[in-house]
Amino acid sequence: MGKLRINMRELKFRYWNPIAKTYKMSWRYNLTHDGKILAYDVDMMGYDEPTDPKNSALVIQQWTGCYDKNGVEIYEGDIVKVYSEEFENENFTGKVIFDEGSFLTWINKNDIRGVWSGDNIEVIGNIMENHELLKA
Repeated sequence: MGKLRINMRELKFRYWNPIAKTYKMSWRYNLTHDGKILAYDVDMMGYDEPTDPKNSALVIQQWTGCYDKNGVEIYEGDIVKVYSEEFENENFTGKVIFDEGSFLTWINKNDIRGVWSGDNIEVIGNIMENHELLKA
């Protein structure tokens, strides 16, 4: 995953390549201070010209700063199972999204909840590779 430090807060990203249908290694990509993508060209042993994310096929997903019950980092686009005592011991599955400056768990059109961390949440997949988990 790509890393960037701002005011001692570590920002991490992962990069989905929809053509190869795989997450690409983080060392191959960096983000510039103005949000453009720098791709490392292995053959040329250097970075290509910065690309606007709107003109790139890559999907960039940011780390929430939270971990699940197994110590797995939670990224936007992850599909998580939430075990909630707060809602009458209801368990639910949702997708982690970034909306209006916060990471949230989107359950359905009418139900958005905060991202939990620790013993009550588990990453079970991601929207790119396991979208069928949201239909269950």
